[in-house]
Order: sequence, then structure tokens, then C-alpha cells
Amino acid sequence: MKILLIEDMAGFADPMRQQLEARGHQVTWIVGAEKLGTKRLKGILAGKNRTPLTDEWDGDTSRLIEVVFNDFELALVDGGLIGPVDSGAKIVKALTKAGLPAIAITGAGAGNPLLIAAGALAGLPKEFVVLAIKADVLVPAQVVQDNDQERLSSRFDCFVQEMRGKAAEARQSGSKFDFGYPDVS
Repeated sequence: MKILLIEDMAGFADPMRQQLEARGHQVTWIVGAEKLGTKRLKGILAGKNRTPLTDEWDGDTSRLIEVVFNDFELALVDGGLIGPVDSGAKIVKALTKAGLPAIAITGAGAGNPLLIAAGALAGLPKEFVVLAIKADVLVPAQVVQDNDQERLSSRFDCFVQEMRGKAAEARQSGSKFDFGYPDVS
């Protein structure tokens, strides 16, 4: 499948992209958009000087790519992005109007209700996306084929609760829970 990944933090986006590509998907990763239309956007590629948790839009036009929505089958979208179009909700609204299903992937899941209200099928806290891919909870083809918001949300919510429980157990026992991301602390 062709997947559009819209995430401004490389420390999260790179492992997501790697997991999806390891499962045979083609992933286009952008960190935000310069311009948003009804069937396309002008996406911003990650900057050369980015860190795992930060990037910025420096106006470098060599970082811009044309993203045509109907070239993709699924989008994973963060809430806060970089560039002139820095709202994942605005992008999700345009994607879903164009018929491209989207999954919200915000930090701690805090912004997911806003993206779901804009049209995303469901949401996952971004810190659990890699684990959800590895555990076959987030299977892009199933998401697109099923397209059932209630069932998908329930499945994601159960998974997140289970992972939060395992993370809490690890903390209590003094060990570290592996979220599937490199440690950038």
C-alpha cells in the first residue's frame, strides 16, 4: 500500500516508516505542508538539521513535494505540524473529503479527538504506533478495507490500555518498557 505519513518528529516518524516499509508498504513522509488544497498539498520533507524531536520550516523550496491525495491509500497524521499548514485537523479534513482514510497519531493521544472530529477513522497515541504495527493491531490494508470507525477505535483503545498497563508494570519493577523507538533522552 501507499501510505502518507505526516509527522514532524523524526524520532517517531523514522521508526514508523521503517516498520511500515518492512511490511512492504511505500511510505511518503512529510513534516507538514506549505499549502493545502482539496485534492493535494504541497508537503514539506524533513530538514537536514532536524533532531529526533524537532524540525523547522526554513522556507527551503527544495524540501517541497507535491502530494496528490488519490495517489495514497491511507494517511497517518499528527496533530501539530510544521510549516504554514501546521494543523493536522485541517489536513485530515481535506484528506477525508478527497476519500483518503486517515488515522490520527498525536502525542499521548491528546489531539486525537480533534483529528477524529475532522474525519480521521480512529486514533493512536504516537508512542504506541510502532508497537501497534509490530503486533498487527495497525494493519493498513485491514484499516482501509474495514473502515469501521467504532470497531477500529475499540481495537486501538484496548491495545493502548494493555500497553499502558505493561509500561506501568515495567516502571514499578524498575525496568524499562520498549516502545519501539530509539531512546533520545
